[in-house]
Amino acid sequence: MTQTSTVRIATKDDFKEIWRLFLCVHKENGLFPLSPDKVNFFLNRVLHPEMIHEADTGPRGAIGVIGRAGSLEGFAFMLIGEFWYSNSKHLEELAVYVDSEHRKSTHAKALIAWMKDQVEITGIPLITGIISNHQTEAKCRLYGRMLPKVGEFF
Repeated sequence: MTQTSTVRIATKDDFKEIWRLFLCVHKENGLFPLSPDKVNFFLNRVLHPEMIHEADTGPRGAIGVIGRAGSLEGFAFMLIGEFWYSNSKHLEELAVYVDSEHRKSTHAKALIAWMKDQVEITGIPLITGIISNHQTEAKCRLYGRMLPKVGEFF
């Protein structure tokens, strides 16, 4: 078990563990059927940026992970996105997840703080939220303490 909640940028060596954690988050919170090909597409774009050609304008992003390769305890996955009505960029959180064995840690706080750090580094605002029916109130309280609220989902 990781003693501290240190977030690092994921590498290609984290692919299998990110998938394992993603399957857990999908089992807990997935609203729609899983498309493994689509997940692989997004993961590979982020974990293998060297394979993206300069003229490619497709999604870019970052994944922050806690733990060592082969034994991850949590992750946060963000892409650079745009709303349909604007050319302004935002960091769009796709998933924040802490393995069930590590939920008594400070990992969730560290992952949210890491996302906020990416705002400072990039100068791009963050859009994040909670789409879950599992421990929803506790998650909302944590996010409410760490981030400004904008709207709700129904």
